[in-house]
Amino acid sequence: MARIVWGLMGDSRGHLTRALIMAGELPGHEILFVGGGCAGELRALGHRVHALPMPETILRGNKVQSLATAAHFLRLALNRGEVLHGLADELVRFKPDLAVTDYEFYLPRAARQLGLPCVSFGHQHVLTRCVDRLPTGQLLNRLTTTAAIRFLFSVPERYFVTSFFPASPKGLDTTVLPPVLRSDVAQLSPRQGDAVVAYFRAGLPRGLLEALEKTGRDVVVYGQGALPGSGRVRFRASSRTVFLEDLAGCAYVVANGGHNLISEALHLSKPVLAAPAAMFYEQYVNAWHLRRLGYGDFIVGERGTAKAVADFETRLEVRREALTTPPPSGNTLAARTVEELLAGG
Repeated sequence: MARIVWGLMGDSRGHLTRALIMAGELPGHEILFVGGGCAGELRALGHRVHALPMPETILRGNKVQSLATAAHFLRLALNRGEVLHGLADELVRFKPDLAVTDYEFYLPRAARQLGLPCVSFGHQHVLTRCVDRLPTGQLLNRLTTTAAIRFLFSVPERYFVTSFFPASPKGLDTTVLPPVLRSDVAQLSPRQGDAVVAYFRAGLPRGLLEALEKTGRDVVVYGQGALPGSGRVRFRASSRTVFLEDLAGCAYVVANGGHNLISEALHLSKPVLAAPAAMFYEQYVNAWHLRRLGYGDFIVGERGTAKAVADFETRLEVRREALTTPPPSGNTLAARTVEELLAGG
């Protein structure tokens, strides 16, 4: 049995989901999770967790709050030394054999101080470590996102990039893997239903629910809490079991464009209509690849929402045909990769 310290950025449930997946794929090893935000939820599931501050983008109403985000990062910078010292002490006590970071800021730096091998495991580095076709436009968004990835999250020695779309590594220090999936998703049998599943943790794009309701379908909304519904729109509280049942039996999915949810939807042969959040370039790239591969489409700007929904309905069958062979799961390959790293491979 080896000891692994796993860092995760807790601002997204996608990072949390990948951590849980890998914990399940590596049952013979002891894992210490480190991170902030929703990373603390792992403690309630019986995992050992060392809490850390979390660099995050402050959102209100689905839009980035630049001044609040800058002030937040300034506070983190002033407290960086103390946080790294506390994390290094925890690592000395735990005695890990390997550090793995899923877009976590502090762990790679503490690992470097201690001479501990550290690798990156996640999706974001597809933007900086791979030679890939990228969409035109969104230049400022692209430059700021890739700069943040390079300067804040590119300390590890090797990079393992999960991606539902094909990507080619730039160098020998990068390996591309298929997306990993939770066992409860892999065990589902997809059904062809009529409802739409919408998942938005931040604000809903203006006019989206009205446009979806005009399709004549029921719309089930997650991420906003159990709000009162109206007409064909129902808001549901967070429940993994209920959500997966709705996902397996829906007609299609509407969401921002996070990689994890897209991967789950595509595995179940569900087309995806993405509405990337402002200033989240990774989501925009994911959405662009949905269109390029024929798996879905995306909305840019709230003025085109109604037309985008109507066009998506028109081409729904074509997109279902494109998903007759969905992207593969990378669980076994990812677990084998970690085992090889632990064995010195």
